[in-house]
Amino acid sequence: MTARIHVVQTGQTTWEADKRFESPNGSPLTDVGIRTVQTIACELVTEEIVAIYAGDAEAEQQTADILTQELGLKVQFRPDLRDLNYGLWQGLTVDEIKRRQPKLYKQWTESPATACPPGGEAPFDASQRLRAALKAVIKRRKNASIALVARPTIVGVLRCLLTETDLDALWTLVDTGFTWTSFELAPDVLA
Repeated sequence: MTARIHVVQTGQTTWEADKRFESPNGSPLTDVGIRTVQTIACELVTEEIVAIYAGDAEAEQQTADILTQELGLKVQFRPDLRDLNYGLWQGLTVDEIKRRQPKLYKQWTESPATACPPGGEAPFDASQRLRAALKAVIKRRKNASIALVARPTIVGVLRCLLTETDLDALWTLVDTGFTWTSFELAPDVLA
């Protein structure tokens, strides 16, 4: 028996449109982001989803709320599905970070698994948090089809976990234009 996980990326946010790193609380979806999520919701109607899980920040909540309107399901908000904590990088652009911390930013782009923004969270630590969250969700919904709503970096980390890809390849799996994908999971996949 397997669980089917639909990983859904939030729509574009206002900070994302400005090419800024998000805060832990997130920022609202843009009009483009809302339209993207409405399209995703229509595509997911045929997937027999029984539950929606989402991070508890603004973009995840907005995205999940749009999905619930189309799918007729309640959302379970989980802080452990929240975006990466970018610490002192939140609100900054890539150019600002490159100027202020060029060595750390280089590590962030070349071997991101353990690179940690000052006062933030390394992708490896986020992967451990997400692994525990996925185990809990799968244990509860062993043979069900569920949706997980997350921000782009977390979607990349989830994709690394679910495909057993090394976290240093994270940036090859992060795409702000990505919408959603599905994975079939045996109950012991994250053991």
